[in-house]
Amino acid sequence: MGIPAPAGVGASGVPPAGDRANAVLSGTFAAIGPGKPFAFIGGINLLLYASYVDSGGLVTTNGSGTATVTTGTGLAVGGSINSVNVPKGTTWLTYGAGSGTLAFPTLTWYGFTDTKVAQITGLASTSGLTGATVSGIGISSGTTVSSITTAATAGLNNGVVALSATPTIASGTTALPFEFKLTNSSVTTGTDTAASFTGAGITMNGTFQLERSFDGGSTWVLANIGSAGVPAQWTGAAQTPISITFGEPENMVLYRLNCIAVTNTTGKTTNYRISQTGGAALSLSLGSTI
Repeated sequence: MGIPAPAGVGASGVPPAGDRANAVLSGTFAAIGPGKPFAFIGGINLLLYASYVDSGGLVTTNGSGTATVTTGTGLAVGGSINSVNVPKGTTWLTYGAGSGTLAFPTLTWYGFTDTKVAQITGLASTSGLTGATVSGIGISSGTTVSSITTAATAGLNNGVVALSATPTIASGTTALPFEFKLTNSSVTTGTDTAASFTGAGITMNGTFQLERSFDGGSTWVLANIGSAGVPAQWTGAAQTPISITFGEPENMVLYRLNCIAVTNTTGKTTNYRISQTGGAALSLSLGSTI
């Protein structure tokens, strides 16, 4: 956690699972009003962006690189797709009129090889690896994953995949990094109604501003960007997403985002996140002063 604000004012700063920051303040805006306040010191990340959930969900088929949606508001080439039907990091390769093709990420997993067996063992994950092109030390060009021999169990690093060619170098007792370029085989068949999309075309619907308080939350003042005094205020499509870093040298200064205008649009959500990680933050205990 970061530094707690005065009693009755501060919000919790416990990061969600998988988040590596040591203090996180996050939430969504659905109506006019202030977000939660929290006190930070040192370097700070600020993120404000819109996400979109399609009314008909994301429809995919295993072995196919084509996906469809019903409405597709703001979807465009390069936009990111967060869905259980596709690998993490998947984007639109092409898109138009509710249908598009998918671009898949390259994943790196550590494992072990032997020159006697065409396989990689000790993988932390095997999800979606069938058909992937593999590269790494001792892996011949064009080698692919022919099948998953043993599906990895979370936390056990016991995954095994069979390869189309035997490695030319054994890894020994040290796990080596291998890159897996995923293919259509990594796609799951189904309709994911919870799939969410982000990208430059998915714009915020409202006006939001960053504010600070120097007196424990009684008085809130609009923050500025740079030395020219430009207000830290952002409006909808003209400025989205917002992703900036800044610093706070003073202990117990409160920060919050405030929504001063909003238009609710079906499927769209405006998300915010303020976070901190660094030497200053890590050296401070709860309730400490400088």
